[in-house]
Amino acid sequence: MAGHRRSRNVGQQLPPTQRQARAVTRRARLISRFAAATSHTERLAAAADYLRGAASRRHPDPERAEEILRDIAMKMINVGDELLALQAREPLHPTVRIPR
Repeated sequence: MAGHRRSRNVGQQLPPTQRQARAVTRRARLISRFAAATSHTERLAAAADYLRGAASRRHPDPERAEEILRDIAMKMINVGDELLALQAREPLHPTVRIPR
């Protein structure tokens, strides 16, 4: 509720706030989705969605968040380049040996 303040009675544990519980909930959702994935592509999509959700939130240190996101974007591009280079080395027409 707007304007509602949480108070602590002596000896009573307060439940986590929505902001504190969000990270735990999203991480649990990632773990279950990642475990259910059957391919590298599905696992990558689950991780990317998790990252996208974290990146879309407001950050208390926007400069540090920008640095982290820029670094991970460059790493993803470099890994994509490596995978494409591996694919480029694959022969277009594998040699087929006909038994005699």
